[in-house]
Amino acid sequence: MRIEPAAVGAAGDRWIDGFLQANETQLRRLNLRTEVETRGGVRLLVHPGSHIGAVPLVSPATRRVAAGLLVEPRFRWSALGAVLQATGFAVEPRLGQAPLVPGSAREVPPWLLAAPVLNRLEALLRSLRRGFVERTEVRTSPRGRIEWTQWTQRQLANGQWSRLPCSFPDLDDDPQLLSAIRWTLARLEQDLAQQRDAPPARALSERIRLLNHDLGPGPSQRPSPWNQPQTGSAWLADALQAMSWIAEERGLGGAHSLDGLAWDLEADQVWEAWVAAFVRDLAPQLGLSWVGASEVQQRLNWQGSLSSMGALIPDTGLRSAERMIWVDAKYKAHLSLLARYGWNGLKDAVRDAHRADLHQALAYSALSSTDQIDSVLAYPQLGDLGDERRPHATLATLASGRRRIRLILAGLPFGFRSPSQRDRALSSWRKLLGRSEDRG
Repeated sequence: MRIEPAAVGAAGDRWIDGFLQANETQLRRLNLRTEVETRGGVRLLVHPGSHIGAVPLVSPATRRVAAGLLVEPRFRWSALGAVLQATGFAVEPRLGQAPLVPGSAREVPPWLLAAPVLNRLEALLRSLRRGFVERTEVRTSPRGRIEWTQWTQRQLANGQWSRLPCSFPDLDDDPQLLSAIRWTLARLEQDLAQQRDAPPARALSERIRLLNHDLGPGPSQRPSPWNQPQTGSAWLADALQAMSWIAEERGLGGAHSLDGLAWDLEADQVWEAWVAAFVRDLAPQLGLSWVGASEVQQRLNWQGSLSSMGALIPDTGLRSAERMIWVDAKYKAHLSLLARYGWNGLKDAVRDAHRADLHQALAYSALSSTDQIDSVLAYPQLGDLGDERRPHATLATLASGRRRIRLILAGLPFGFRSPSQRDRALSSWRKLLGRSEDRG
């Protein structure tokens, strides 16, 4: 995109340096690359990197917010929503830490920024459950355990048949805090209802229903600074901050404000989580066991005072007693570029980056002593790769004695639009990763 001086409250031909200095932190936050264009006037070209998000831009003259910058996902909001839902919102955006972004609230789907709020409230309630206390209460409807001995001796003896003494665990917390949580959940549910047909919105609405069930009935009150309890607990502080975002209409729901919170999300981390989830679903179809990154980390023990990288950590893998498959997720367009231009047609910078990825994949093959090893680099499958019913892929085989190592470059859609597309991808990868002797 192009940034014109008038859009950010600048003037003249020497505004670039001041603008870059004033906005260095926010441009770096979104991993943006900039270059100056002088044809027909001085303007700034901004190229996206591996992050998506929204940040404010300040005027180099006044240092006040003059505009907002939004980097949308390359694969559409719906695809990002499908991926986040499939991974259980394991990767969430980093929120705040900057002034509000003008106009961003209406551009960002409410489910993206509602997920971190729910995560914080769920963490709060999990912590509160550790503080449950046993209460005894005479009720007209049963709850928990009915104390029949007490009922016989007191209520039955006095003709109070419908009065039931019950013992049950209950939260021993400030009722104002629980009231604020109920209000926040109701507002989130209202905002998500605007996109009730979107799968991630439905998934988050179900989480809200479960949280409301855990809370039980009770009063609902808008959070405000004067009724929020103050403690040093990190989980409580995070939840209070999230509730204040909703109460102050910071654009999290997208329905009550034009300006929204600054946020950023590392798309490569989302891609890694998506590939790991896909490989986990693939494991039973290949008769292999899925392993996560924490299970395959291999530390590098350097000798002497100098050291380099501390460990080799593939993103995910599949294994059996005879076979090992390493899978490393790469949020890059290398596979698409290879398909279009070939190796000799790639720019030097792309070839250098891809060569480093290949060396990394081959290094993973040293982490297992099995005779059959596949090392897979998984790339986003772009629309120009042809038939989506089979991932675009290529492989090379290296043989050394009894060991056979296959280096595989494979494409995977960023999110599935339908169950049938998921089934096709699983089928294609199952064939791709079949044993080398079974491939004929």
